[in-house]
Amino acid sequence: MKNRFLKIIKRILITILILFVVVFISNEIVYRTSIPENFTESNWNGKWNSSEYTLISGKVLTTIPENHNNEFKSETLIYYNLWSVYKPGQNRIVELSGNFSESDINGNNIGQKRRPNESSESNRRFFKAKMSIGNGQFIEYDGMKDDDGIEISGEYDSSFPRDNGTFELNKK
Repeated sequence: MKNRFLKIIKRILITILILFVVVFISNEIVYRTSIPENFTESNWNGKWNSSEYTLISGKVLTTIPENHNNEFKSETLIYYNLWSVYKPGQNRIVELSGNFSESDINGNNIGQKRRPNESSESNRRFFKAKMSIGNGQFIEYDGMKDDDGIEISGEYDSSFPRDNGTFELNKK
């Protein structure tokens, strides 16, 4: 009786693992095949996760100019993962407008956030961006670009629907 119970548990666990792998691979296939042709030259990709809603997350694809002294506008692709309860497997193309600065939204300067052994010639920059989606949703992003200039990470705050979460962008 004990061996039979263990076999059943083992089969259930293997089935769950196989389903997880199939959904994960299917999500990657749907995402990659749904990328419009005009996004093939994008230089940043990443992911986002809602903190308010556990099963809402996705991927981001955008172009951010190398010149960090000016404000920029960029077409951005937002993809919702297959397991998201909101718009599963769908894309949204929106315009992202943002900038990099040496101070955050609270007026804190990069020098104030520097560690004692960190060089004063840091490439670290604060990232601020916003986008408006046609249905009245407005999203603001606040983050920081790392010293190497290859990662931007931070938080987002959305209205209608009310949501907040984290994002991470990586240079391609």
